[in-house]
Amino acid sequence: MKIAEIKDLSAEAIAAQIQDKEKELRELRLKHNSTQQGIEAPGRLAKLRKDIAQLKTVANQKKVNK
Repeated sequence: MKIAEIKDLSAEAIAAQIQDKEKELRELRLKHNSTQQGIEAPGRLAKLRKDIAQLKTVANQKKVNK
């Protein structure tokens, strides 16, 4: 997700996205740590962390600008 797309979302939509991404990240970490082989796409963990950080940054910017 690009920053421009995130900025167009409402505060409620951003909060929902953050919850969804954090849930997915928790599930992937659990799967990654519980299996010997790991997960198919370990780069997905980094992508999720980056997406969450971007969403939280835009959410904070919207709070400050109000």
